[in-house]
Amino acid sequence: MLDYGQLKIIGKSLYKTNIPKEMKRYLVFLGRCCLHKKEISDLQRFFAASPLRKQILAETPSLLEQTTRGFFYKEATWPERINIVKKHIMFMEKTCQEELLLRIYAKHEQVPLWQSEFQDKPLTMALWFHGGQRKEGCLSLTLLWGEIDFYQIMFWLGPSLEDKKPALWIGALQGTGLGNDVVKAMTKQFFGYRTKNLIFYGIRNVAKLLGCQRIYAVTNEGYYAMNHVRINRKLKTNFGDFWEECGGFPSPDPRFYEIPIEEVRKDMSEMKPSKRANHRRRYELMDQITATMEETLGQYLK
Repeated sequence: MLDYGQLKIIGKSLYKTNIPKEMKRYLVFLGRCCLHKKEISDLQRFFAASPLRKQILAETPSLLEQTTRGFFYKEATWPERINIVKKHIMFMEKTCQEELLLRIYAKHEQVPLWQSEFQDKPLTMALWFHGGQRKEGCLSLTLLWGEIDFYQIMFWLGPSLEDKKPALWIGALQGTGLGNDVVKAMTKQFFGYRTKNLIFYGIRNVAKLLGCQRIYAVTNEGYYAMNHVRINRKLKTNFGDFWEECGGFPSPDPRFYEIPIEEVRKDMSEMKPSKRANHRRRYELMDQITATMEETLGQYLK
């Protein structure tokens, strides 16, 4: 049975009902829940099933609210969106220590996995989730430069398309609004490894450490905002071009690419001698990132 009281608490925690526009959103939220009583009741029972889940929902109510809107990917249905949230939480419960879930969803902390420095500011790769990221996933890997969100990959965890084995699903890759000079300088510091390649290498490590066997990444066609974008309007970023650079190929679902967990490294013997030193340093950096993430994320794994 629908717990209407809980939904009112959730809605009021998400929307500033003293503002007319926000009050309208609050009422729409309640209306959607009432129209889909069966699905929302099922999700409420799921979160009520354990003290940990109760705490997660109490502190991150957007995990319920995001299932009521056209989020995650284009044309995701109500059952699909609810299944994404449930499967993601179940995946993390099975794979991770309770402490990690509490840090992310109850305390809203950034959980650092790797750290370096750029222009006298810390450069940190961390797991994080906040309400602004809920449109494209249930968790993010964020590359933070000081207080700036330099790059973000929003994702969720769940079964793969064909064999239902563990998979990581990417709902979006978002970059910084800083100028090209900063990006170029950072790329140079990391031996020609572009910042988006750097964070994607991070998500590959996250997937591998969590036991995922596949990575799926949303296409332009499948991006959630395509539910609302005019036909004659194109997204500024072509996701597919980058996914193909990462070795991706179209999956059975045209809304997603499938990308290998492992990044293919060039054979040193095939490179010009002038480029070998830079690539060697880059590969050493990648190995260092992997080792650090194995240690930092490993302490939260079961």
